[in-house]
Order: sequence, then C-alpha cells, then structure tokens
Amino acid sequence: MTKAQARKEALERVKKLSIEEREWASGAICDALSGIDEVRFCHKPFVFLGTPTEPNTEEIVGLFLMMERDVSVPRVEGVTMKAIRITPYTNFQKNRWGILEPVGRGVCPDPDLAIVPLVAFDGLNRVGHGGGYYDRFLAGRDIFKIGIAFDCQQVCGVLSEDFDVGLDMVVTEKRVIRADKEEKNIFGEKI
Repeated sequence: MTKAQARKEALERVKKLSIEEREWASGAICDALSGIDEVRFCHKPFVFLGTPTEPNTEEIVGLFLMMERDVSVPRVEGVTMKAIRITPYTNFQKNRWGILEPVGRGVCPDPDLAIVPLVAFDGLNRVGHGGGYYDRFLAGRDIFKIGIAFDCQQVCGVLSEDFDVGLDMVVTEKRVIRADKEEKNIFGEKI
C-alpha cells in the first residue's frame, strides 16, 4: 500500500467518527499517555497541535504545563520545523494549514520526548501528511518518539522509505504499541 492510499483510507475512517467519539478518544489517549513512564519522567516534551481530524492535544499540553515541564510545540519556517517553548501565556496564530503556532521566540533545541501526529500507521511506521516536516525534525535526534492516532487509522502493508523516521511507540484510545513489540490495551494489560 502506498502512503497516498494509506492516507486516503485512514482519513475516510476518521471522517466517520462523530465529534463526541473523537473527543472521547482524545481524552482516552491523554489518560493513556499520563501513565507511560517516558511521558511522566520527560523534562522537555514537544507536542504537536493538530487539526480536527487528529486527536486533540490541548489536554496533554496542559498536563505538561501543570507539571512545570519545558513544553514546546511546532512552528514551521519555510521547509523546516522548530520546537518553540511555550507557557500558559503564549499567544498563538493559525498557519497556512489552519494549525495553531506560537508567536514569538523561545526555541527549544533539544526536546527529550516528541508526541507527533499520524495520518495513518502500520505498527510503528508513521504516515504523515506528506510534507516531511516531522521526519526532518526528528532525524538524528536522541528523542523518544510517540505517535498518537485514533485506532481506526491503522493500515496494513504501508511502504516506508529510507528517510522515514520510525516511532518508539504508538498510542491510540484502545492500545499502546511499543518498539519491544509488547502490545497492551490502555489499561496496561497485554493483548
């Protein structure tokens, strides 16, 4: 399956979810993340701010701010993406894709955890929107990479390319998939 086919298939499934189902799933994903050691003990988390077809990350960002972590979120500048440190008082504006980005300075050069969006996923293989921003940002960094998505976004047999950066973990509203291949439901029980 090509990435374009994976994106189309996954997005069609997401569009069938009601607003209430997406809200519930976003909350379940946040709850699952809060119990993961790599999330609980990180110091400089980097978290995407998404679109209506992606899990809502506002609760995750709020949790990190409450824990007094150095939280950063993406800002696209040309063909690169930077991690911009935010506070509860940061101002935001929408970029050309309608995604909120922080206004001002505050680059965080070395986050230790990245929570990234997935349009589709096949195990720990991530299919993004196709711009390569996250692959370029994550490449060569010593950072724990967690992709979050609705469970219906899983596809099978997606073809990855040499420049694709793999994930360490995928979290959905139903399960956690880790690089050690031990798949668990959101309650931490082996599947």
